[in-house]
Amino acid sequence: MAKLRQRQRGHRRPVTRAAVADEFAPTRHLPAERGLVRLRLLEFWAVCLLLTWIPFALLGVLGVSPDEGLGLLVFALAASGPSLAALILWLRRRGERRPGPRTRWSLGTSVVAVLLGGVAPVGAAVLMNLNDLSAIPHHAGSVVAGVGGPLIALAYTLLAGPVAEEFGWRGYVQPRLRQSYSRMATTLVLGAAWGLWHVPLFFLPGTGQHDEGLFTQQGAVFFLALLPFTYLMLFVTERLRGGVPAAILMHAAWNLADETMPHLGNGGPWLKLVLLSATAAVVGLLWLRATPVGQYRPDS
Repeated sequence: MAKLRQRQRGHRRPVTRAAVADEFAPTRHLPAERGLVRLRLLEFWAVCLLLTWIPFALLGVLGVSPDEGLGLLVFALAASGPSLAALILWLRRRGERRPGPRTRWSLGTSVVAVLLGGVAPVGAAVLMNLNDLSAIPHHAGSVVAGVGGPLIALAYTLLAGPVAEEFGWRGYVQPRLRQSYSRMATTLVLGAAWGLWHVPLFFLPGTGQHDEGLFTQQGAVFFLALLPFTYLMLFVTERLRGGVPAAILMHAAWNLADETMPHLGNGGPWLKLVLLSATAAVVGLLWLRATPVGQYRPDS
């Protein structure tokens, strides 16, 4: 009984220097074959950029619209570069063991993923429209109706971004980074790679990134927000064991909320970034308290 109580008390612990150090230090798991991990990640990056940046560049140079006809098909395939790259590398090495925790899907994980994905855009919209909260559902309804209804909006939101990317970023890259790097290092590396992958979209007319502009406040917020968002993604996929499905839901929740909320004005994007960062900070603190040092093993 005493041992059982000790184990139960050990499930949660105060935030100590050791706990914080574990957040920033390299993971202490099975001996990491860093050379092989780097090779796999470089292979992924090369295939991903080949599938994505070249088609994006061709669309831009030829002046083909990514919104219709052949241009839309090429754009859709190029935007799916991360997931397609993961599929190609998986087919090439089907006998290779996949790193990372096994996915344990649950309704609770799904709800948490959706909430974490939508809390910042919705929260910012509420705070910026306190004098007229009815504008939020009215604007959301008009946006959904404009794309053909809820089912089409939901299908587009799931496919355009979440399904197209997350099998690559969260399904392939993240667990391999976690073989050698801490949660914070993984967040920084993956967040930076994710942002770099998006850069060509800022030069391609017809995309949301092009409308925002690369060297603008909106562009700066876009790249900065990827870091806390990547950390939250790591939480739902690794700590909650939600895997790629949870990442898809969280990504889709962000995109849907961000597209359907009213325009936030000049200060709105920064408010959204603050709310997202605060959410990541709270989640990170709870994660530190709930996970004993050295408990996580990426191959478990």
